[in-house]
Amino acid sequence: MQGDVPGDGKKAPKLRVLIVDDDARVRWALRSLLECAADLTVVGLAGSTRSAKRLDLELLPDVVVLDLLLPQASDGMQILRELRSRGRPVVAISRMGELGPQAMGAGAHAFMEKHGRDVDDLLDMIRAAYRDDPWPPGG
Repeated sequence: MQGDVPGDGKKAPKLRVLIVDDDARVRWALRSLLECAADLTVVGLAGSTRSAKRLDLELLPDVVVLDLLLPQASDGMQILRELRSRGRPVVAISRMGELGPQAMGAGAHAFMEKHGRDVDDLLDMIRAAYRDDPWPPGG
């Protein structure tokens, strides 16, 4: 688990997250939310498929939060599969809830419909993806 390690006075490293969403307001809102969590840090923000691929290779994040409806991506599942092929855990998000089963089938660790869940769920999804724990818990 992230945070202070009892007894040794050292802090565990924070989980490094890359946020990919074409809407700048969503990117900044997600960044603000994640940065409030003591165990998470946002290492990059991408607004396109091209920048997502570049930042993933440069920053090597622990987890990617990926919007599946990027305008430059003819198929959001394609970038999801590419990130997964690099070993990157992905939490997929979308305003279209019907993409959930397809995202999970393409290798997403978890799926969250935008505006559809408690924000704490997203934080838990990111942590579970990093640990490779099943989502939902017990599932």
